[in-house]
Amino acid sequence: MNASASEHAATAATPRPHGRIIMVALCGGADRPIAALGGATPFEAAPTPHLDQLARSGQLGLIDVIGGGIPPESDSGAMALLGYDPMVHYTGRGPLEGLGMDFWDADGASVAFRINFASWNPETRRLDRRTSRDLSDDELAELVAAILTEVELDGDVTFRLTGFGRHRGILGIVSRTVALSGRVGNTDPGFVNQGAFGVPVAVPGAVPLPCRPLVDDEAAATTARLVDQFVARSAAVLESHPVNVARRANGRRPANLVLVRDGGDTLPVLASFTEERGRRASMYGQVPAERGLAKLIGATFTLAKNARGQSDLDFYTELLPILLADPADVIFVHLKAPDEPGHDGRPADKVDGIAGIDHDFLGPLLSMLGPTDTLVVTCDHATPCEVGLHSSDPVPVVVVGPDIVPDGCTSFGERAAAAGGLPIKRACELLPHLLGLIGPPSPRGVGRSC
Repeated sequence: MNASASEHAATAATPRPHGRIIMVALCGGADRPIAALGGATPFEAAPTPHLDQLARSGQLGLIDVIGGGIPPESDSGAMALLGYDPMVHYTGRGPLEGLGMDFWDADGASVAFRINFASWNPETRRLDRRTSRDLSDDELAELVAAILTEVELDGDVTFRLTGFGRHRGILGIVSRTVALSGRVGNTDPGFVNQGAFGVPVAVPGAVPLPCRPLVDDEAAATTARLVDQFVARSAAVLESHPVNVARRANGRRPANLVLVRDGGDTLPVLASFTEERGRRASMYGQVPAERGLAKLIGATFTLAKNARGQSDLDFYTELLPILLADPADVIFVHLKAPDEPGHDGRPADKVDGIAGIDHDFLGPLLSMLGPTDTLVVTCDHATPCEVGLHSSDPVPVVVVGPDIVPDGCTSFGERAAAAGGLPIKRACELLPHLLGLIGPPSPRGVGRSC
């Protein structure tokens, strides 16, 4: 993490008359009933005494993160939970990722994409879109470094590249003289474009796709050509790289192809959080897109994720005092533990991740909150174990604070939340609702809901 409790305490402002709002987003926590869990969801199956305590003390609801059948990503989920409607403001994951990695050139043309390191065997026509989920950090770093060193694009065009989280990465293409466009299709057959959103395909195609312009203009045609050029030239580097030679020798599939999706060339136009809400915001995130969102709304951003080899318990123990010393009025924190088991179809591990958050993070947090603080626990999206992808399923939320009247619920979970009394239906309505209960913002700004 790149901030400390002492640094936050040193900059703490005057006491807040209404306390803080702390929003905890459990990444991909929401799910569906699972046969292996006796028909329960992971939230329902996990031992969660502290979440159940919150349920008894507050209000529950089941909310759409975006709506319209669109599966959220972590960035659009965070945008919604901070009160900005993704249906109005979202311009794609690529731009937020590119901005978060400082890949955006304000003085030229920029387009950015989310990428996966995949495995492709043209002889057997087998594409494993996420084979590189078993890449180590060191392997991924070596592959990215080789591409950066050995690949060039034609003309006055450069690219920037990073890898993170086993198989994931970000590609940025920039130029000071060539017009570029994000209106191009994915090479990843697992996603289709639905406006600005990348929507998972239930049954992905078996082969990687060429990049196609989605509009009839020169900038889109040029960008599609550059993407195909990058994919082909990076594949030539990856195919014979020592990392992949060793992977094949050890019976593991090579990470020999970059799949590109969710491109965009336009950043969202978002009002300053302080001007919009009259309060300061702080974000503790795990992905570059969250840093990009924080830049756009003027929030403080702290990269908050496990260090290499660090246990969840040690991470939560380190994070809690930093959160509690943060001088912001609204604090958003993104915890990743439930998401990867959802993608991998491991319900028992998802249960363990949720139980760990309840015991090691929420338990200590509850004991440290002040009497005027409001706590929100919810999800940025659902990642059902039996789907293995983000879905548009609604997510549970519980809110506890001095202005919240308990609704009679006694446990936390999807079915319990559906019977709760929280009077909102969409994630972007949540923060305006809570601020309305707390009272009017300071004279610095008047909030506008989604």
